[in-house]
Amino acid sequence: MSNILILQPTAIAAIAVSRGTGGANLLTPDPKEVWTDSAVGSAATIDIDLGSVQTIDTIALISVIPPVAGTTWSITGGSASYTTSVIRASTALRAVDATGQAQLRSHALHFGATWNVRYIRVTVTQPAGLAVLSIGVSIIGKAFVPVFNNEWGAGRRVIDTGTSTALAGGGFANVEGVRKGSYAFTLGDLSNDEVDALYAIQLAVGETSPLLIVEDPAVTAGQYHRIHYGQLRSLRAFDRRSPGRTRWELTIDQWV
Repeated sequence: MSNILILQPTAIAAIAVSRGTGGANLLTPDPKEVWTDSAVGSAATIDIDLGSVQTIDTIALISVIPPVAGTTWSITGGSASYTTSVIRASTALRAVDATGQAQLRSHALHFGATWNVRYIRVTVTQPAGLAVLSIGVSIIGKAFVPVFNNEWGAGRRVIDTGTSTALAGGGFANVEGVRKGSYAFTLGDLSNDEVDALYAIQLAVGETSPLLIVEDPAVTAGQYHRIHYGQLRSLRAFDRRSPGRTRWELTIDQWV
């Protein structure tokens, strides 16, 4: 088990895809604006230019459809070219579902060693005979990971954007919306440096810009439900417990 990570996405200067349509949609924050591949059974590449050399440790692809277990991805990159170093060898693209569950969409997450790169190439391969792949958002950056994991009491809830009105006859008049997740958690025993880092993230994204929060990035059962892409909600002041320790409550609502 790894500590929770919080990632304010690094700005991407340019993106190019080897085939398919809607490559520019990978730059937009809306996961419903997608890049769609045009073939299966062979590799497609997504080349990302950060504009300058940046320190990164996290790469995520959000809203991958269809989430086929046999789909793979690999990542290379460097400061001078897209193929200087192997950042992630070919492995399953799909985030691990909870035991006994299969989602209609998935995410892909890489979290590991720190790299100084400007150019990143993500290579994805959808098995032959299946529907073409689509991806909503590409996220890259260096995550904030606290020394101490979030406190006990953190939890998810479901948000239903639809409405339901009770009728006099005992039934309901329903307007269907979507159901999406929300995650609330508390970080405790934060050092002064960690408070400053969290404050900088909140100043940058507020409650209107997206970010990535992962409860636990380990590639284990339930990884998909631990990945939250969305916006912070109900921002609160931190609670100073002692001169060097602080407690901060945060909530993210998913964007689907």
